[in-house]
Amino acid sequence: MRTVGQILKEIRESKLLTLEDIEKHTKIRKELLEALEGDNFEKLPPSTFVQGFIKNYGKFLGLDSEKLLAIFRRDFEARKHPPLVMESFSNPLSPKKLQITPSRVLIAVVTLIVLIFFTYLWISYRHFIGAPTLEVLSPQEGQTVDIPSVIVEGKTDPEVKVMVNNQEIGIDSDGKFKEEVKLSASANTIIITATSKFGQEAKVERTVILKNK
Repeated sequence: MRTVGQILKEIRESKLLTLEDIEKHTKIRKELLEALEGDNFEKLPPSTFVQGFIKNYGKFLGLDSEKLLAIFRRDFEARKHPPLVMESFSNPLSPKKLQITPSRVLIAVVTLIVLIFFTYLWISYRHFIGAPTLEVLSPQEGQTVDIPSVIVEGKTDPEVKVMVNNQEIGIDSDGKFKEEVKLSASANTIIITATSKFGQEAKVERTVILKNK
């Protein structure tokens, strides 16, 4: 839709009138006429005065002043209260691309190294303060034998002290151990313990039954 300024300018030019001619007959200064035709409301005085200019200008050109004023009020209100446009529609967010920079790579590498280091410390700490592993492969619980001896065999952590019925036995570098234990009664309790250098202990008990002949 045309603005009041455009209408006034078009009619003026169609009548071959200059701004100087309008200024002479309406007593409205030329710079105000230019602002009015250009819809530069910020260069014009308050709305009340502008409506007086439009009324005189339109009357001089032979236009319906009331229609011109209605158009002006419409345009003026639109300038005062522009339609709100949601930012998400006027400037839609585009997905941000992850930029790989040397600093980010360095931070990632350092973070990974720190995580690995602390994970190693945690595993080592748990290993040192926790009881050692102890797996007894032989004899089985409640095992029955015909001869007065049994082989105690198993595996534990390296550098651990292993004892069978309060007697220390040797282990190899892998933590494996094997020892023959004499049996003296029909029911024998064999106690195997593994003690770490920090004093943490794991214990397994086996009952072995010796058949009476």
